[in-house]
Amino acid sequence: MHPLSLFAAGLIALALAGCSSEPLRRVDALAASPAPLQGSVEQARAALAAAPSCCNGLDQLPYEPLEAGFSGNVVIDSQAPAYAFETGKSFLRAFKLPASGPSFELRLYSQAGSSVLAPNAMLLDSRMRPTRLLDADDFVYVPPTGLKGDSLDARLRIDRSQPEHPGNERYLILYTSEAQMAGQTVLQHPAKAYAKALGNEPPSIPDPVAQHSPVGVIKLVMIPDSAPGSNAKGYVPGYSIGQEMGNELPTAPAPTVLPETSAYYRQAIDAALAQKDLERALRLADEAARVGDTQAKQHLLQRIEIR
Repeated sequence: MHPLSLFAAGLIALALAGCSSEPLRRVDALAASPAPLQGSVEQARAALAAAPSCCNGLDQLPYEPLEAGFSGNVVIDSQAPAYAFETGKSFLRAFKLPASGPSFELRLYSQAGSSVLAPNAMLLDSRMRPTRLLDADDFVYVPPTGLKGDSLDARLRIDRSQPEHPGNERYLILYTSEAQMAGQTVLQHPAKAYAKALGNEPPSIPDPVAQHSPVGVIKLVMIPDSAPGSNAKGYVPGYSIGQEMGNELPTAPAPTVLPETSAYYRQAIDAALAQKDLERALRLADEAARVGDTQAKQHLLQRIEIR
């Protein structure tokens, strides 16, 4: 068997070994949510349609400060502010990220039950210019494991190696879009997860479906860098080439990737592989490519092949 297939198979086996002892239990993340989240998707859409836009620009959004190491649920409900993005009006939560301290990773888990908020995440620099936009291609459905329910997950790294650099990403906006709200996410039936954990053929039964909603709960976890030398010196976030949301992107090209940045991503990829976390290694390679390190994915493939 090809080494990549062997490695992937090993990761799958490891993941299944960590399944809960109650594999038929589904954690419905929205069952105990605040009242504004417990109505139907249609009611939430009606509330959004009736909600006035809070602001005239991204610089006027109500940004809440996030402390370093924050971990908690972000509730986006019908009481949240609404804003008319270019992708459509949406309820939102906006945050001001820590400006100093170590670089950190943000993990986002949009919790799914009978419905789910399919998120967009926009990052802006200190001048309120969009730097990155995460959308449907970046949030991946992850089935439940242990006490963690179904969710749409994304990870991203925020660099703080140059705390005073104006290009540092300082603001985070969580919201959704009209295109996202029109969709749905197929969840894995718990009986199928149970069968796979036992090495059996999954039963031929329909999977539950979560309708995309304007409201939902996103768990946000901030993980500071702790490994020695983990900060990439001189790294400046690359600007998104995606759709801007009411702000002009700078006309200057993104800076050429520095050797220290490439070294950081290679070390991080190697560490993820050592922990058998292929998903994290792939995301790191994708993020490296977005900031100009075009050889990171090749490095990942080479590391997999020699294992």
